[in-house]
Amino acid sequence: MLNHRVVAMVGGAPKRVVCLTCGSEHNYRPAPAASRTTVTVRTRSGETVTAKPTSSSARTQSRSSRAEQERYESWASRTLGRTVESFSRYSMDRTFQAGELILHPKFGEGYVEQVLEGGKVNVMFRDGPRVLAHRPG
Repeated sequence: MLNHRVVAMVGGAPKRVVCLTCGSEHNYRPAPAASRTTVTVRTRSGETVTAKPTSSSARTQSRSSRAEQERYESWASRTLGRTVESFSRYSMDRTFQAGELILHPKFGEGYVEQVLEGGKVNVMFRDGPRVLAHRPG
């Protein structure tokens, strides 16, 4: 999935976006919804049975998707709607501080969650956290 910046909103929903990878502008297309599938199997006796995911796997899936949704909302609240000028371009030669907004050429927009020892920072991007190198201050 490529990173995009919203450039037009209608009624609180994104209408047009700009691709941060290639710079093209197009109408917003939401990500396809994940559907819960059922599986039809034939037993040895010849009857067919429809199986759905077990409740424990559904609970686990729900927990992981809930955690991912919370992570995304945290990222979105800090980065979406900000101007490009408010982001610092990532470079290993720069020193970063917690809370600083970063624009990475490959991972897109993110923010510094934590400054780690050894010249590293923990940065939250749209697709998840990453540890990047920086010049210790």
